[in-house]
Amino acid sequence: MARRFLHCAAVAGCLSMVAAVSAAADSAAFAAPAPVVYVSDFELDAANVTPDSGPGQRLRRLRGLLPSGPGPMGQDKNPQDHAKHIVDEMAEALTADLKKGGVDARRSAPGSPLPTAGWEVRGVFLSVDDGNRLRRAMVGFGAGQNSIQVAVSCDSLGAADLPPLYQAVDEADSKGKPGAVIKLNPYVIAAKFVMSRDDEQKTIKKTAQQISDAVIAKLHGAAQ
Repeated sequence: MARRFLHCAAVAGCLSMVAAVSAAADSAAFAAPAPVVYVSDFELDAANVTPDSGPGQRLRRLRGLLPSGPGPMGQDKNPQDHAKHIVDEMAEALTADLKKGGVDARRSAPGSPLPTAGWEVRGVFLSVDDGNRLRRAMVGFGAGQNSIQVAVSCDSLGAADLPPLYQAVDEADSKGKPGAVIKLNPYVIAAKFVMSRDDEQKTIKKTAQQISDAVIAKLHGAAQ
């Protein structure tokens, strides 16, 4: 996922992301106490590369030169740092938007145990390959994918076992290509957005707001 993000075009899925529903959710207050939502870091892969010792500290891999970051926000970042930055930005923006919507939102530290009450929001960044297959998005390959998706779920922590977001798909012709091929489970949201040269931060915030609207709509529905 190299150096560009643009604006989020659509959100669809089992959370019924419709403009009228979102507007109603934004204007309605939750009954006290507000629902507690834990925002987990979304999954995003990074190319496994190391800096050269040659001029410019270029990042190389067998597949060729890799970009180091997304325009002014990440020109000096390696893929791992860039991926972490995107994940942090999304988690912080989503947590803030949920709080504005009246939710008791808390960012969940990676690997920390979650309680058995409340809700968890989790997600994975995806790309679509030439065969129209979904792959886990990867920072640090070529000029970047033409479109990126975010698959998101909001699940009750009171359930015995949280279902996985996706299942891995083993396809022989996909080996050696960046990002694992996956199949989404049907209950997630798919937020589609395309990349632009300099608007990564703006895009993350806009996408986080739309995801927040969908989560709030689901929480209102669950409270009825």
